[in-house]
Amino acid sequence: MTARAKKSAALYFAIHFMLEVVCFFMLYSVVGDIKTIAAVMTVYNGVAFIPQMFFGTLRDLFDKFHPGIIGVPLLFGGFLIYFVFDATGFLFWISLILLCTGNALLHISGAELTIRTSGGKLSPVAIYVSGGAFGVITGQLLSAETDLSFWWIALLGVIMFPLVIYGETLYKDNSVENDFCDDYNFTTSKTVTGVVIAVAFLIVMVRTYLGYAIPTSWNTTVVETILLYVSMGVGKALGGVLSDAIGLRKTAFISIIGALPFLILGDQIMIISLLGIMFFSMTMPITVGMLVSVMKIAPGAAFGVTTIAIFFGSVMATAFKADGFLQNCMIIVIASAICFLFAHYVLVPEKEVKNNV
Repeated sequence: MTARAKKSAALYFAIHFMLEVVCFFMLYSVVGDIKTIAAVMTVYNGVAFIPQMFFGTLRDLFDKFHPGIIGVPLLFGGFLIYFVFDATGFLFWISLILLCTGNALLHISGAELTIRTSGGKLSPVAIYVSGGAFGVITGQLLSAETDLSFWWIALLGVIMFPLVIYGETLYKDNSVENDFCDDYNFTTSKTVTGVVIAVAFLIVMVRTYLGYAIPTSWNTTVVETILLYVSMGVGKALGGVLSDAIGLRKTAFISIIGALPFLILGDQIMIISLLGIMFFSMTMPITVGMLVSVMKIAPGAAFGVTTIAIFFGSVMATAFKADGFLQNCMIIVIASAICFLFAHYVLVPEKEVKNNV
């Protein structure tokens, strides 16, 4: 990784962490019955994930559009409306939509910077995305601290805004080749763009669904929940590092097929399950690499494809639940096998990637 890429990755790891702390501190402060909480989470997932492709396309088309600089005020506007006015009813939904929109804009800001300054490496975007897992669990834990004032969380806005502005300066003197992602050549030339997009979408959707379907009856304490999120975060970052070191095809085999025994056998044994979750989380940078390879001039839109898939995967997980351990195992095995075969079909062998460099 270049110095610029390292700065981008570290910067947006921190920003993503703080972003999710803010969001999940607010989400886990909402009080209501099961239906209300389900509606809140559905709206959050929809508004935070689906518009990212639109915002990414805007950033791809217009250099003057700075999603992160717009996103911070929206995020904290929604946060403060909720807590300062003890928002209920219509005002609550306005605060939630503002929070989600700020979330979406900041996600795209991080994706654009870490991809466009990466020089064809996947570690920067993987490290950036991994920060979210640590932020999600931190926000949840802090919301349970009844003596903690929301103003302490609001102070993160004071930190985030200058960091986002600094991120915009990292584009200065970025090469044209980097900016147009010329080094992203991870898919075979014979594969139609639409097929690559469909394969990446399927893998992300399945990964999200399995994230809910993986049996984790061992997860009964706060410490175990923390370890669960840590394994997700580490897996995403490690996926980028491994992809750069040994190639996407080998990483796909490790992350999809290698995870299977751990996912299936880890229902009662925490360490085995955590290894499986970590391995499977490594697919995240693989799908980004696929999409940017066929959408070089539109990395923001490419990243947005993955977030739409995340939304549909979460909806699918809510709508369909496996009936028993055996059916759950069958779903994990069949879905993983399909994902690996498709990934193997569209990804370029490591030899060809090296020859193209």
